[in-house]
Amino acid sequence: MEMKYRGINYEEQPSMLEVSEGEIGGKYRGHTWRVHRPKQNLRHPALRELTYRGISYRV
Repeated sequence: MEMKYRGINYEEQPSMLEVSEGEIGGKYRGHTWRVHRPKQNLRHPALRELTYRGISYRV
């Protein structure tokens, strides 16, 4: 999906993470909610070079 923030265009890159539904985590407003856990081991993505207000940084 193409998005724009303060005049700068960028592409959204949603993660396609498969999860499995786990045990009951608790109740919220009378409804139970379950813990979701990733099916595969998570790897940290490669470092990315970003710019915020003209200052570059890596995450």
